[in-house]
Amino acid sequence: MTLRRWSIILFTSVFLALPAWAGKKVVIVRSSALPLYESGAKGFKRCSKADVVGDFTLTDDAVKDDAILSQAKEKGPDLILTLGTTATRTVREKIESVPSVFGMVIDPVANKFSPTGVPMDLKVSVQLDFIRKNFPQLARVGVLYSPGRNKDAVAELKALQGRGEAIVLVEVTSIDKLDDAVNGLAGKADCLLMLTDPVIYTAQTAPQLILQTLQRGLPIIAVSPAYVKAGALMGLYTSPEENGCAAGSVTDRVLGGEKAGSIPFAWMDKYSVAVNMVVAERLKIKVPASVTNSAEQVVK
Repeated sequence: MTLRRWSIILFTSVFLALPAWAGKKVVIVRSSALPLYESGAKGFKRCSKADVVGDFTLTDDAVKDDAILSQAKEKGPDLILTLGTTATRTVREKIESVPSVFGMVIDPVANKFSPTGVPMDLKVSVQLDFIRKNFPQLARVGVLYSPGRNKDAVAELKALQGRGEAIVLVEVTSIDKLDDAVNGLAGKADCLLMLTDPVIYTAQTAPQLILQTLQRGLPIIAVSPAYVKAGALMGLYTSPEENGCAAGSVTDRVLGGEKAGSIPFAWMDKYSVAVNMVVAERLKIKVPASVTNSAEQVVK
């Protein structure tokens, strides 16, 4: 066999042995320069095997952002990773020719985003499992939700409710009815499980809501450590870096041959815990040592 033929066979063998994502190029587009998006990008670069050939940040200036997107497209990416709602919406509207995967988006259904991507929300089943396992005294779980938000979560809660789970669902049709909704949980629920709902839980409503629930002996299971510091009993939340890492795994699946859009939302099941022991003592709620020992933040 000639040397030339051996070279062809060797080259072909090596080429066929390469994974499908080898040599594929990815561009990252962030919604802003906030540190959480830096963490998301860091997680993606740590976990994805793709070649990141560009990392761009939008500015809220339409002209500048169009130029940024043009630069991103000129990199010739096989896929675009978008971090945040603004980046995801902008890229999907203006660069439809390139497949994309999103990360760090809250409530993608309400934002009318189709797959593929990794939401920042935790599935309610994960949150409920944590409550049931560690806080059996909080058997009746109250949930406030607004129309059009968290449709997947509300559907899941209604299904669990239909199977006999002690879940109290209260729809808040307008923010001026929030007080009545909280009052409606009194005597019916043992805790309030927050959803990532920017209509109900805002910088204006959250302090008053926390005060109301504390006065009624109704602990809040929150979605971020900031609420725990402000008076929620505990919080279950996802890490931006881990979200970026999960988006990296999804990206590699797409670059490996799976069609973008065919992979369902990749909900995260890895989360951190924060707990407020001051609130626990005030409400006489026993917090297991396993929770405090594993918590990322403990307020004392």
